[in-house]
Amino acid sequence: MLISALVASSQDGSFNLGGRSSGMAGASLTIGDEYSLFNNIGGLGRVENHAAFAAYQNRYGVKEFQVIGAGAIYNHAFGNAGVGFYKFGDDIFSQQRLHLAIGNKIQMVSLALGVDLLQYHVSTVGSHQVLAIQFGGIAEISPQMRFGAHIFNLNQAELSSETGERVPTVMKGGFSYLPSDELIISVEVEKDLEFDEVFKVGLEYQIIDHVFVRTGISTQPFIGAFGVGFHPKDLKFDYAFSNDSRLGNIHELSIAYAIKK
Repeated sequence: MLISALVASSQDGSFNLGGRSSGMAGASLTIGDEYSLFNNIGGLGRVENHAAFAAYQNRYGVKEFQVIGAGAIYNHAFGNAGVGFYKFGDDIFSQQRLHLAIGNKIQMVSLALGVDLLQYHVSTVGSHQVLAIQFGGIAEISPQMRFGAHIFNLNQAELSSETGERVPTVMKGGFSYLPSDELIISVEVEKDLEFDEVFKVGLEYQIIDHVFVRTGISTQPFIGAFGVGFHPKDLKFDYAFSNDSRLGNIHELSIAYAIKK
């Protein structure tokens, strides 16, 4: 019971990660890059190379709320496979996620299926593990329009048999408009079955070669975000700053390296 109560206060079933996504206030549902493994596995099939990546979030200047994540993607002609690790918290309370996913792109549609091993740890109680299944996809409706959808915890994994409390089930849907090669405008809605909808709007603009600026907002609570990215050749460096109206500032740094075959 204590574990499920702390889970409810620490996470909402959304594991968005990466400076690109955070700089757009999480409106990254239709973006198919390395961090699709955390944001929408439906984009996994759009990754064209092997890749390794890692990210760090400093939430509200509180050490106990820091987040680290890392992963790798193996690119194959028959589809891509990815593995990722995510940790929130410290030795007193933590939430950890080991994630495996496979995805493929068939013509204009990219689909992926993932399995997550979630562990919740409370120092005075111990650890509890559950399995959650997720599914996602991205469809390129036209060169200027993409649609994405994702559901986390498709199997509605149970946290406690005593209380019947379950891991949050979160559904997302949205689209992106690309009026030019340099500009992406994204709009999406996120729905936890137990809470109100969260609306997100994000924008990314490539100001010069390899340099990007981003901004976005989301609701419930209101979050304003800004980010920059520098992508020289096979490396990607991204930074994001966001302000949660309830709790304070979040800083995030992420890196990704494409390993060409």
